[in-house]
Amino acid sequence: MRLIRRLSIRVRLTVGTLIIAGVFFAGTAVVVHRQVDSILRSSSVMLLQGDVAQYQQEIADGRTSNLDTPAQGQLVAVIDPSGRVMQSSLPAELGPSLISLAAAGSAVQDVRTPAARYLVLARQIPAPDGTWSVVTARNEAASALSLDNLTRALAWGLVILTLLFGVGSWLLASAALRPVAAMRRTAERLRGTASVELLPVGPAHDELFYLANTLNDLITQLRASADREKQLVSDASHELRTPIAILQTQLELAHLCTGDASALLGEIESAERTVQRLSALAASLLELTRIEGMTARETTSFDDLAEELADAIDRARLVSIGSGILVDYDVGDHEEVAPFELSRRNFGRIVDNLLGNAIVAMNEATASEVAVSGAAVSGAAGGQSQGPSETGQSQTGRPGTVRASLACSARALTLEITDTGPGMAPDFLPLAFDRFAREDESRGGTRPGSVGAGLGLSIVQALVTSAGGAVTITNRQPRGLSVVATIPGSSGSVPASALPTNPASTNPASTNTASTNTASTNTASTNPVSATASSQENTA
Repeated sequence: MRLIRRLSIRVRLTVGTLIIAGVFFAGTAVVVHRQVDSILRSSSVMLLQGDVAQYQQEIADGRTSNLDTPAQGQLVAVIDPSGRVMQSSLPAELGPSLISLAAAGSAVQDVRTPAARYLVLARQIPAPDGTWSVVTARNEAASALSLDNLTRALAWGLVILTLLFGVGSWLLASAALRPVAAMRRTAERLRGTASVELLPVGPAHDELFYLANTLNDLITQLRASADREKQLVSDASHELRTPIAILQTQLELAHLCTGDASALLGEIESAERTVQRLSALAASLLELTRIEGMTARETTSFDDLAEELADAIDRARLVSIGSGILVDYDVGDHEEVAPFELSRRNFGRIVDNLLGNAIVAMNEATASEVAVSGAAVSGAAGGQSQGPSETGQSQTGRPGTVRASLACSARALTLEITDTGPGMAPDFLPLAFDRFAREDESRGGTRPGSVGAGLGLSIVQALVTSAGGAVTITNRQPRGLSVVATIPGSSGSVPASALPTNPASTNPASTNTASTNTASTNTASTNPVSATASSQENTA
């Protein structure tokens, strides 16, 4: 058994075919041999019965005194009631046993002599003068010769057919395994190279076709996993270099401030903020890599998603306390629909990131407007400045508003987050979902710099894409931003024409790769306020 396992599939198939063919043809030969033997014996018995019938009729008609002479080759002996042999053409070697053969009964007897083999048939025929006996025989030499010739022919045929089956099996196995050899050669070329080639897939929809497709899917997943690891290493080395250098400088300054307690405390607090930013950045990178590598997905009903939206709104309201920003939501009517391939936690992460981004941008835009207006009034009125309103409203007199809308059609779920903030620069929209993409100044161009890592929208896009949906960003008129995420039901995907598109999702520049524009300011979940919202997920 161990030796058989070491053989190739082609050899095992051939050996197995030879064994099966040998057994089949051997069994067929045995059956044919027995059938021919039975036919020959039956023919001999019928001839014997015919010979007996001729003399039986003569004896029954009373012509015992003038019995016919046996024909050429006819072996017959007729014995009268007194035991005298009236006619006999039997060979001499059967003469001594003639009386015993006549008395043996009506069954066909197989008699073997040193010279030949005979079939013998005896009949007892009653007559007016007593019981006559007729003994007839047939030499089986000719039948035996025919049977021997048939046996040799069957043996040669068995050998030839078995060999032909073996050759045919070898050729068929070679042809069937040719695609496997092609896949192996391709796999050897792919090993250790950066080629994007896949295993060849044959035109026939057979087992090898499905095997090649499965292996190609596995290769694609492994390549995607390797690409994600490379991307993670690249992003980490690119984005962590500056914070680590800053942290090192802050620690060196802390050593120099050992004699000044207040200065030392300030450097330690600054280092703590840098460590927090590093921790948030690393957590976001790992989260993004995990999302992009997800294979098994949970399904969630519309009602559960609506409940999670309400919880996310409560978390956003806690974050916006004191800012004067109104956070509201509405859930549209819906019918019974298939669940969506998005877990409740991931849906909450999407809403938290989008709401957190909107609140941060609106807070900073409002603070900038108040600062600019206050400086202008102070200069115009001889130093009599008007500070920001106690409600946190901008100098335009319009309170900030963030609204989340959740709607569901027969085929898809639509989440829309709108705000009355500064919006985004049109040139930045195609890059909004890139990793580490940050605007030079916040949406309206009033915020110089950001502490965010630029991963919030990338995480949102990865979560929506993993559920089979699409997300878009557009500026509202006259002011504000709209983010729309469309997620199909698990029973089917939404046609491409039904998914919203805009430059942010279709522009070739949007490649989700690490951006080198580190001075940009697209806030993400790593922003302190947004991070606070994310940390309160699923706790309401």
